[in-house]
Amino acid sequence: MSGRQWCRWSSHLAPANSRGQRTPLTNDHGLPVSPALQPRKQRPAREHQSLGSLTSFRKAVVANPYANALATPVRQCNFTGARLPSHHLLPFTTVFRGDQKDKLIPYLAPVDNSGQTSRAYALNSRHLLNRLGQRKNWQRLLGHDLKFGLKNRNDYQWPGQIEEIILSRLRTSVVRKLVWFLRRPNAKLVLPFDSAKECPSSACILYLGKESPSRSLSDPSVTEYHLLDLLGQELLVDLLNDTPYVETDALFLSHSYMTVSAHNALSRLSSFMSSVETTSKSPKT
Repeated sequence: MSGRQWCRWSSHLAPANSRGQRTPLTNDHGLPVSPALQPRKQRPAREHQSLGSLTSFRKAVVANPYANALATPVRQCNFTGARLPSHHLLPFTTVFRGDQKDKLIPYLAPVDNSGQTSRAYALNSRHLLNRLGQRKNWQRLLGHDLKFGLKNRNDYQWPGQIEEIILSRLRTSVVRKLVWFLRRPNAKLVLPFDSAKECPSSACILYLGKESPSRSLSDPSVTEYHLLDLLGQELLVDLLNDTPYVETDALFLSHSYMTVSAHNALSRLSSFMSSVETTSKSPKT
């Protein structure tokens, strides 16, 4: 596996790759300089190590989706005040949309892509999202620093059907990350799952049918996802088209640095759809 292929997959714990050997900065006494004191242009975003130089434990950590989720930057939910890794939060930003009179109206909308700067965060919870739409609770996501010359919270708008928008984006992310593995069976990253066999520890099982057996009670370390409930019938059919798994009841998604992003996308979608109502409770202000 080449270094270029390693860098393709989004793992927050994966080392970045550089051409040639990088010499760490040292001071007059020959001691290494802290990355926080290095000039911004010379400060590496990640460790510059090749895949072959990693220990077996480090490789296992890099391929662990739970470790990658915890390694995401910590941000604060503007509504509940909870500080969590951004994997467990929904990012929002300010966008401007024109009305019928060609007047630009600022909206607090979910982030479209990773290139946008997030101005606010909320817990990845469907119930919390519904509560934000009641009595203009969403204005608490704006904070005290209104930008773009806006001085009144009422200048902002909340997009309609925000729940459908976020759910559609989370589902699209799951389909986009799974379709590559499903259409390349020779990679053996996704395999048909036989319930009669012993399931590996910390495994991930994708159930495709309506009636799927559950193994959670016997082995709590096994993560299960029912794709029919998460994606819906239409998206699931499109996902399985042109793959050898159309008639398969369940699939096993391996743990690898190449499947980390798929595991995390499934986790975010599952958390959004199965969030309990207690997560929407916020402290009194």
